[in-house]
Amino acid sequence: MRKFWHRGKFHLSALMMLVPLPFLPNYFSPKPIFAPPEIRRDVSAGPFPITLVTHDESPHRAGNGEWMKEYHVHLRPADIDKVRGVFLRVGKPRNLRAAGALSFGNPYEREAEVAVPAEPAGTEELWVTVEDWSGRIHQTSTPLAGFLGGKR
Repeated sequence: MRKFWHRGKFHLSALMMLVPLPFLPNYFSPKPIFAPPEIRRDVSAGPFPITLVTHDESPHRAGNGEWMKEYHVHLRPADIDKVRGVFLRVGKPRNLRAAGALSFGNPYEREAEVAVPAEPAGTEELWVTVEDWSGRIHQTSTPLAGFLGGKR
């Protein structure tokens, strides 16, 4: 019986090494397994076409009490080296210092967390400000209604 148990432990440990194999394709896929649906908007700020993407989830409350919404910013690969920064803000920015949340992360998929109103009226706009390396500023806006996602 003791010899059987030692042999069984060896085979059991080999079997435990094989159990995760069916889950590896999902682990290495670029998209999360249980991702909520996405909302996409295409805008153009000057010569730069931009795709804005957000999950269809309601905004979350940040530590300072503001409602925040995460947006992903996709630039064309040809424009990545030309763009210095992409800023997102609800409401028209007064100047570049108040341009909003600076997008960060991977140059191909940048992220920005934007403060959104607690009770949207439906007339708000999400402003996109793009600064290129020569210092020129390009702005555009898109209606926030239907692009906020989810329900609170």
